[in-house]
Amino acid sequence: MRKAVSISLILLCTSFVFGQTRLADTTDGHVHILSAELIRIWKKLGIPFSRPDEYYSDIDVILKNTAVKRIDLISMGHVYSSAEFGGFKNERELVENENSYVAASRDKYPKKIRAFCSVDPLRDYALEELNRCRSKLKMDGVKLHNNANQVYLTVPAHLERVKKVFEFAAKYQMPILMHFDNGHRRFGGPDVKLLIDSILEDLPPVNLRIAHFGTSGGFNPRTKAVIDAFREQFRNNPRLRKHTITFDISAVALDKDSEGVRRLTDGEFEELAIYVRRLGFERITFATDYPLYTPTEYLKILRTRLKLSEVETKLLLMPKN
Repeated sequence: MRKAVSISLILLCTSFVFGQTRLADTTDGHVHILSAELIRIWKKLGIPFSRPDEYYSDIDVILKNTAVKRIDLISMGHVYSSAEFGGFKNERELVENENSYVAASRDKYPKKIRAFCSVDPLRDYALEELNRCRSKLKMDGVKLHNNANQVYLTVPAHLERVKKVFEFAAKYQMPILMHFDNGHRRFGGPDVKLLIDSILEDLPPVNLRIAHFGTSGGFNPRTKAVIDAFREQFRNNPRLRKHTITFDISAVALDKDSEGVRRLTDGEFEELAIYVRRLGFERITFATDYPLYTPTEYLKILRTRLKLSEVETKLLLMPKN
């Protein structure tokens, strides 16, 4: 039996080495789309856009630029409750419209797109909107953004709201993409423990993807603290095995400054390569945070700066959830 397994592994690795890595066969797990209304609001706030509007809002352009088998298309509905926006009297309507825009884009290419709705879990309408997204719009997943919505699991009321979203997602088998970092200077290992002890341990199986390796992009001591904390839990907490927990690598291997996050130094790229291999490719989802990068651009960075082998590249590109 052991010999058969070894032969299978050799054959698999051989096909990896001599086969061509094909982005056209993979999934980009983190692609953004913005409605025309959201672009208009952001421009009015003075937020610059480096590319034409259609790069952000036109699904045909987005699919052409990403050029992969499937994308996970992420709503930005959560931003309307962000304090940076200053508040909207018709906030819920704007959130609904944003989620509906993502769903309509998916409906145009249902075989190429999974649609993730987005809500602020602290809003009273959050679960109602999630249910609308699931039942009426038939959306596929849920996006949470703890930084934009200033969600602190250390606050009992916040923890309870987030837990209800997780329970909803587990009940209806909707994957969660979670921007875990909330921007607090003490964010790190204790937040990981709260997520696991107070939400995940007693939850039915859930498919959870942690965006940007657990922080807000780049690679720094906070990233390492979060990854280390999760790895310790994976080793010591058998109750986590019922869940599918992966980490998307989008906006981590930055070779340029982006939204206040600086590009990585050569030494940081070397250390990131170590952490990628420690975490294991079975737990890493290929994702770009488009329009930050296209898949072709980002894969080139990952392969060259992390010195990925052909086998490692193929493992990275394999769909995880």
